[in-house]
Amino acid sequence: MQINKSLIQSCISQNREAQKQLYRLLLPYLRAIASRYLRDTSYIKDVLQESYIKIFKSIDKYDFNKAPFQQWAAKITINSCINYNKRVIGTPNEKLVVEKHETGMMPTVIQNWSDENLLLVLKQMPAGYFEVFNLFIIDGYTHEEIAKILGISEALSRKRLSRARKWLKKNFQANHEKIEQFKFSSFPLN
Repeated sequence: MQINKSLIQSCISQNREAQKQLYRLLLPYLRAIASRYLRDTSYIKDVLQESYIKIFKSIDKYDFNKAPFQQWAAKITINSCINYNKRVIGTPNEKLVVEKHETGMMPTVIQNWSDENLLLVLKQMPAGYFEVFNLFIIDGYTHEEIAKILGISEALSRKRLSRARKWLKKNFQANHEKIEQFKFSSFPLN
């Protein structure tokens, strides 16, 4: 992605061609982020439109010395997705259930899955777990940053991450067993 200072300066000066170029350069990256964070991907276009409006309205506040532009734009998109999830789906308040002992996960399970299948399973995770998992594991936010973004305590962020990991172990193991069962039942050994 070739986003340089001159392109940003042209966008700040309201140059429509520069804005179109920046839009095209960022679109695949921001779409991937939105598809990961949105609980219902039918809202991707709406959230991206909202994100681009925020990006272009506040582009003059972007500081070249703090972070790469893509990272700055991604943060705006992530916040837009989280806010959209809250508005459309609501704040997660599901009852948290933790099992005492869970079986280990087969390491080959994840390797055998496509990115799309993996994302589909992740999106079945309870919303509170999913948001913290995405922010911490995928995007590298700290628990302090997650707490500020989601309006929760750092302790709750840590608890949700721990429960997300347990949820993943349980659900990947179950899906792995289904896959193995399908393999053996579909192809008789006769």
